[in-house]
Amino acid sequence: MAAKKTLPDSYFGLVRNFPLRRLRNSAEHARAKSIFLKLSSRRIDQGARDYLYVLVDLIAEYEKRSHQAVDPGNVTAAELVRHRLEEKGISVNALAKEIGIAQSNLSEMLNGNRDWSKTAIRALSKLLNIRAERFLV
Repeated sequence: MAAKKTLPDSYFGLVRNFPLRRLRNSAEHARAKSIFLKLSSRRIDQGARDYLYVLVDLIAEYEKRSHQAVDPGNVTAAELVRHRLEEKGISVNALAKEIGIAQSNLSEMLNGNRDWSKTAIRALSKLLNIRAERFLV
């Protein structure tokens, strides 16, 4: 007989705070996005990760239903980086310092005047949760 899998307490705490159900209005959508940003910007355990996966699906489903969905295939890596910086309230200068590259180099990469460096790709992928492949197209 297989052992029963139990979820960490963090999952249930998150569900009590914001239940995982269909988002019905813009206020619930805004709150869900706020929770997503908070959870995705820090280390989380498996219970919080499981919660986050479902929350992302609910946000995407609401955005599709309300015609807010964007085709990510047409979004450049630079646009995605800028969007994530805006979400997190981080400047390009602060980001450059955090990932250990010159601000001028990062600005040139963001403006398409320079190819993405391996150092920048690794750091941005990890820090902003962007797949490395996005920088290679």
